Amino acid sequence: MKKARKYVFDIEVFPNYFCVVTKQLNGKDVFVIDSDNFNQQKKRLYDIVSKNVMISYAGHGFDDLIINELLRYKNRVAKRYILNKNINEIQNLYKEKYKNGKCEFYSYDVADEYDLKLGVKGFEFNLGDNIEEQDFANFNKNIKKENYDEIVEKVVDYCLKDVLATEKMYNYVIDNKNNWEEKENLLNIITKGNYKNGMKLKTKIKYLYYNNDKLLSLILKNNLNIEQPRMIPKKVFKIGEESYFLNDNVYKLSIKNDFLYKSLVENKIFKKNDLNILKKISKNLLLQSSYLRGIIKKYERIILKKLKKYFRKENIKVLEVFENEVFLLIDKNLEELKNKMENKYSDILEINYINNFLKDKKSLLYEIDKKIIGTNEFDYGDLIIPKQHIWMIKVLKNYFFDKENVETEIKELFLKNPDVFFLYASVYESVYACNSKGKVIYEDNDRLRKNRKYRLYFSKTGNYKVVIQEKNKYYKKFGFGDINSNLYKVKKVETSVNEFKNYEDIDLCSYIDYAKSYIDGNFGENSNF
Repeated sequence: MKKARKYVFDIEVFPNYFCVVTKQLNGKDVFVIDSDNFNQQKKRLYDIVSKNVMISYAGHGFDDLIINELLRYKNRVAKRYILNKNINEIQNLYKEKYKNGKCEFYSYDVADEYDLKLGVKGFEFNLGDNIEEQDFANFNKNIKKENYDEIVEKVVDYCLKDVLATEKMYNYVIDNKNNWEEKENLLNIITKGNYKNGMKLKTKIKYLYYNNDKLLSLILKNNLNIEQPRMIPKKVFKIGEESYFLNDNVYKLSIKNDFLYKSLVENKIFKKNDLNILKKISKNLLLQSSYLRGIIKKYERIILKKLKKYFRKENIKVLEVFENEVFLLIDKNLEELKNKMENKYSDILEINYINNFLKDKKSLLYEIDKKIIGTNEFDYGDLIIPKQHIWMIKVLKNYFFDKENVETEIKELFLKNPDVFFLYASVYESVYACNSKGKVIYEDNDRLRKNRKYRLYFSKTGNYKVVIQEKNKYYKKFGFGDINSNLYKVKKVETSVNEFKNYEDIDLCSYIDYAKSYIDGNFGENSNF
């Protein structure tokens, strides 16, 4: 399947209209089938679906069930009303129900395969592409006759744009971590070698519906007859959600993956013959297995409980625990701990000194061996949804780690890379219009709509304010203070970052005020402007 031809697809659905847009991966062939041409074009759709791998973003379940419904009409004429009705019934199913649907074609869901949470729009933001949210129609209402052709054309263009973004995302993840060989290896284990040797198409399709973690679960459950170990949810350490900065006496204690892997494969749950199969599976996949998480967490818990007793005895403070890493404040001689590790725990634990350590509730930003690492809201990358503003993470690093003045740092950062100041907005409250002085106009119909994603920036001439009307205060991610001030006016970017020219409109005063308010509000005594 790694070498099989592939198509990317997406679907849009209205009560009286649907469209499926497909594109050959990295090719020029684009095919559109919809309510209007379904009976005329369905043979082409069947040819594409039956002979190729179909790639989607978050398509397992909804999009796949729509394709399954369309496949039912291969040898009979579809009545438009009934077809639209059946498709809308699928759309209205609870997610728990349609996620359990059977797939009847080669389906590859990028989000499911790589456990991605950012969405197509978040990926477009990270790459600097134009985020094009549709404001031309309501998916829950019929497309009206008087502007039907115009809206349908826009819907198809919108759907194609998501297809192109999904294609780009697939290429990106495959270039960085191609999981096809691992998938085919797992499929061979499941089918005892039959996958490569003439297995029937329908049997292959059944297995290709699963991502690699689920395929591993099938191997453990069906091939090795192992019941899923029970999870122990209790945390060993209870950590508060304080915010502070430390630049001395902080250490990171890590449980080594080699120890966890060795403990896992030596567990009594596995028989001798099982080890021959486990050796064929990558270490990382086993350690990240959702099916085996109960065992792995058990070993982590045993180590952490032993450490907890030692920390309590030696009065060592635990600052935070992230995955299998423990962050410690040790304000005394470290030799005893190092000797204990070298003599007793050298195969289990690794200790590293941290130069700078910033904690904001449950998010960490720290420096180790001249490398900056972030967790939770301080973690960002092309495949991670930007939970915190990227520019703000850079300012926090420079302010706390390098002792830069906030105002100076923001101005210098703007000169070096103004593109970093764009804000990713996933809007769950209406964003209201404001006048030139920043006064919010609640009754105005001109607003950024709910349940949309946007690229925004604080603008000198901005025409919106991010305000939660009921509480009459700013949504904190987009500003602090008086809602009618001239600060924190935002403007929507309607081009890609490369095409954006209006940098002189970026309001650095708002960014400076935001950074100072954020630092003062979260770190108080550590702030010194």
